[in-house]
Amino acid sequence: MTTGNRIVAAAFGGALCLAASSGLSAADSTSTMKPLMAASFDAGSKHVVSYFVGGENGCRLTMMVIDSALEEDPTPATQATRLVVTVTDGKSAFFDSAVGTSLRFNCAAGAQTMRVDKINRVAHAPAE
Repeated sequence: MTTGNRIVAAAFGGALCLAASSGLSAADSTSTMKPLMAASFDAGSKHVVSYFVGGENGCRLTMMVIDSALEEDPTPATQATRLVVTVTDGKSAFFDSAVGTSLRFNCAAGAQTMRVDKINRVAHAPAE
């Protein structure tokens, strides 16, 4: 394992521990995060651990994404992916999974909180 992979694994593990102690669960459809407070979500076949830091330009959101563990194999086969994006005050960023689950991260005015909404999207065709 390279040094970079070790750092990513350590960061993901630390964030996962913080998320476990934060009291949030994947079953919550809406959560409110404070700066440096980790939140954990299941989004389809992916597991997401996220936190943010407030700044002058908005909320600097960091997400670690990994395949969800299966009952028969509790160790995911893939490496974690880290995404960093700045969400402007009062604006939202959407992250969609391949199976129709979306996470909406909304940065509140002043970048003091972020609201996270878990949205299940379903395809709909109008009746003919």
